[in-house]
Amino acid sequence: MEIQKLPVEKIYEDEIKKLIENETNTCPLGWQMSPKSVRKFILGDNELKISKKIYGNDKVVERSIVTLATNRGLLLIGVPGTAKTMLSELLSVAICNNSLNTIQGNAGTSEADLKYSWNYALLIANGPSRKSLIKSPVMKSMMDGTLVRFEEITRTPQEVQDMLISIMSDKVMMIPELSENNYIFAKEGFNIIATANTLDKGVNEMSSALKRRFNIEVVNPVNNIKIEKEIVKNQVKKVEDDIVIDEDVIDMLTTVFVEMRNGQSVDGDKLEKPTKNLSTAELVNVYHECAVYAKFFNDSHMNIKSVSQNLINSFDFEDEGDVSALKYYFEKVVKERAKKSHIYSELYESRVEIK
Repeated sequence: MEIQKLPVEKIYEDEIKKLIENETNTCPLGWQMSPKSVRKFILGDNELKISKKIYGNDKVVERSIVTLATNRGLLLIGVPGTAKTMLSELLSVAICNNSLNTIQGNAGTSEADLKYSWNYALLIANGPSRKSLIKSPVMKSMMDGTLVRFEEITRTPQEVQDMLISIMSDKVMMIPELSENNYIFAKEGFNIIATANTLDKGVNEMSSALKRRFNIEVVNPVNNIKIEKEIVKNQVKKVEDDIVIDEDVIDMLTTVFVEMRNGQSVDGDKLEKPTKNLSTAELVNVYHECAVYAKFFNDSHMNIKSVSQNLINSFDFEDEGDVSALKYYFEKVVKERAKKSHIYSELYESRVEIK
């Protein structure tokens, strides 16, 4: 049976093994490798042939590693598509080789998702006992001395979020239903990595008491055309090895995204900024769709008309700000470049698709 997406620990199994075998530095209690090796795993190491996995946020990566080594929680915040989830996965895999111990925050996340629930068949048969418990990811991490990932923490109701306060402060979870042996004490290595989307700020704002338990790191968009082009190529190749890589198309799409995201062209002209979040992840998705179309319908040859269609369709036509910004960009930037470049000329011809 083919697995659609392998967990990170399987994808980078050989790199993790290599770093552990070549470890020469002291590891914090509960860690499988040292902070220096964690950095190498995420940011790459030419000597050991370890691939670079996060681009443009090296200092954020380093501070995140230090935070987790001090036993403070780590909160990664930023707009969607800035690789917050990827960074949390990579940190978890490098430190404890487990990226799957995760809570996905949403409006329905409950106390049981953070603490524990019961196997009611065993509960009825034997009464409350440790065997009857269904452990939450947090409880598992406390017992094993590993990291737990809490995705989109601000989508979770605040009263549920705040259940983490005592766990993070005291490193203990009480099970009042048990008459004895009713405390779970966190082993060395236990910690929490949470992520939050700043565009959703205020959905369920974190309390100041909970925020104080975390070190907060802002993960910003890359905003570098050269680096983003490399990210697009690397991410698309991870999805499909035989996908076509057209440097000219990647260059054009990346330039459009960076310029519109920043509200300024590479020539310094002011532009209207769309309300749409033009993240690197969205850029990867647009190019991937173009490459898949080329693969199945055009003998792997990139057709600029289909590229233009995918680019334009990625904007929200129900948002007047997006439509206005896109039209302005085409008339201000694409029209001028079309005089010197066939790829921009074909892109400009597609402006009729902007409704």
